Amino acid sequence: MPRPEVERWCLAIADAAERRDWDALTAMDARLRRLLAESGLSLDADDRAALSAAYRAALAASGAELDALSAKMAEAGQQREGRLAYAQFSEWEQA
Repeated sequence: MPRPEVERWCLAIADAAERRDWDALTAMDARLRRLLAESGLSLDADDRAALSAAYRAALAASGAELDALSAKMAEAGQQREGRLAYAQFSEWEQA
C-alpha cells in the first residue's frame, strides 16, 4: 500500500490527466522530481508501482490526445487542399 502522500500525488496526476490539463501535469512532474531529488525521499516498491501506474495512465491519455489532435490537423489540411483545388478549378472554368 503506497504512502498517503504518494496516493495524493497519484490522484493529482490522474485528475490532471482526466481534465487534459497538461500544464498542471507538467508542473506536478517538476515538483515531484524536485521533491525526490532534494529530500532524498526513498520510495518503496508500492510507492514506485503506484506512481508508475499513474504516469502510465497520464501518458496514455496524452498519447490519445496527441493522436486525436494529429487526426484533426490532417483533416484540416485535407479540407484546405480540397478548397484550394476547388478554387483553382473554378478559376480554370472561368478562363
